[in-house]
Amino acid sequence: MRRALALVASLASLWACGGNVFVSPGDGGTGSSSGGSGSSGGSSSSGGGSSSSSGGGRVPVNHRPNDAQCSTTPPPGSCNIGGSSSGGPGPGVCNSDAQCVDAGANGRCVPFGGPAGCFCTYDACFHDNDCTGETCACHGAPYMGGDGNRCVPGNCHVDADCGPGGYCSPTYGTQDCGGLSGYYCHTPGDQCVDDSDCSGTGYSVCAYSTTDTRWECQPEVLCE
Repeated sequence: MRRALALVASLASLWACGGNVFVSPGDGGTGSSSGGSGSSGGSSSSGGGSSSSSGGGRVPVNHRPNDAQCSTTPPPGSCNIGGSSSGGPGPGVCNSDAQCVDAGANGRCVPFGGPAGCFCTYDACFHDNDCTGETCACHGAPYMGGDGNRCVPGNCHVDADCGPGGYCSPTYGTQDCGGLSGYYCHTPGDQCVDDSDCSGTGYSVCAYSTTDTRWECQPEVLCE
């Protein structure tokens, strides 16, 4: 299975670099913020986040009150493509969750997308304090797809890290093929709060810019 995991990383890299990549200048797409909170219920394990505040502005569609979702049981894998680890035809390294039980917590077989087939995914963290200086992005959070819990960068863990009336939101990764790339506070200097604010701007998603240190409308990069 460890060889299978190495193959996953190799295939994923080849697919991302060898597939077709294009920029969507219009509205909507997979970066849509029409989702729930990145976590719900329970108490926070936050620590050391930013103290910047959104100033009590509009509540973002996606924000993170706590990290409780990370300790819940993930749903079964959704692979329906067929893998090759059992000797059968088809791309990928698995075709059922049973083939993902020996290399990590909560192993599941999920479709990677494109021609790559299905791969095993695992929970690498269960609380924010499992991630040194980072945030534990939970399975089922916006932009996570079928990924298991994993540590991501940012300047906050939960809403409380962003000051009174502040919100900590997941950002869509506009520098690669999408996915959740981190958690960041909203501030009065932001150009947008949700994807809907980008309608008519020529860009699709409201994402955090680590260069400009603010949320702003950006092009959506898609891979196929």
